[in-house]
Amino acid sequence: MKYRGHAGATFLAALFGVLIGAGIVWMLASRHGGGGGVIFGSSGPGPLAQVTESSEGAIVSAVKNVGPAVVNISTFYAPPETSQTERMLRQAFGLPQQPFPREGEGSGVIIDAKDGYILTNAHVVRGAAKVRVRLSDKREFDARVVGSDAYSDVAVVQIKGDKLPVAQLGSVAKVPIGSWVIAIGNPFGFQNSVTVGVVSAKGRDLPSPSGIELQDLIQTDASINPGNSGGALVDLNGEVIGIPTAMIPQAQGMGFAISVDSARDVLEKLIKTGKMPWLGVIHHFLAPDEAKNRKVPGGKGTVVMRVVQGGPADRAGIRAKDVIVKMGDHPIDSDRALGAAIRAYNAGDTVNALIWRESEGREVTVKVTLGAVPQQEGGEPG
Repeated sequence: MKYRGHAGATFLAALFGVLIGAGIVWMLASRHGGGGGVIFGSSGPGPLAQVTESSEGAIVSAVKNVGPAVVNISTFYAPPETSQTERMLRQAFGLPQQPFPREGEGSGVIIDAKDGYILTNAHVVRGAAKVRVRLSDKREFDARVVGSDAYSDVAVVQIKGDKLPVAQLGSVAKVPIGSWVIAIGNPFGFQNSVTVGVVSAKGRDLPSPSGIELQDLIQTDASINPGNSGGALVDLNGEVIGIPTAMIPQAQGMGFAISVDSARDVLEKLIKTGKMPWLGVIHHFLAPDEAKNRKVPGGKGTVVMRVVQGGPADRAGIRAKDVIVKMGDHPIDSDRALGAAIRAYNAGDTVNALIWRESEGREVTVKVTLGAVPQQEGGEPG
């Protein structure tokens, strides 16, 4: 996503500390600052993939099929509240009493022509007072945010229109590493820009600036720039396999997209209920030796590092250092199991959580009424 500012923003920023026009491209280089990199096989790199006449034709066809369904999303934000001191300074310098409203730009993909549902990133529309969608055929629509999930960075917005183009969702599971992919979006406001690369890796995990760890990402060297967020990563069959969401600006050819396989369950739940379930804990899956030292029955579980004050877990009496062994019928047997177990329910559902309470040396069952994911960042899935 990219933010736009207005004339005088530099002066206002220096005077009042108001950051106008700041991009929200995610700076992830701290996670991969040293020794990182993608290893393409243990015996060294193989021959470079070549663009043939047939692959070039497939790229052109895929862009023709998907491009019209990739939209520009413009967001508008209410100006921040001003303090009395700021108002006095504005009056002294002859400036408007209210700072200019912020604006932002990102991308989205129409996935349902009949009901006008558009898949995008949560960070593209987060906090927006107004959302506007522009199609490649120049039509524009006011849009509403159906729902968003900061933990997966997936959001759904909706427009009302006739004869809307639509993109087909595929599966990254069917796309081998090294396969050609195409990124389509609106970088820096240049609508329906196309870049081409390959799938560099699958199943990547990366932190966002808020500390949320995005999981099961596709890594690609197709160029992803500010404004690409929420667009389409497309395979040569013309199917959307990912949603571009992040890049490492200090690196070359390191962009990341949320896999459609991961996003599908989230978007379906957002369309159905408008919100995602939330437990309200920061947690860490136990390594086998940790589980053994804590005497966790079965040797698997995730330990609660922190409980969000006032959240569902806090209200249910879950404590820091509790080890969640099971959530409902779902055993917590991997580092992604708790998030997946919670997403199997709806906000408002009451679920039995089986907990190993080391301080008491026993298992306890706690009834938790799941809340809805807060509409701001914080924590990690669960």
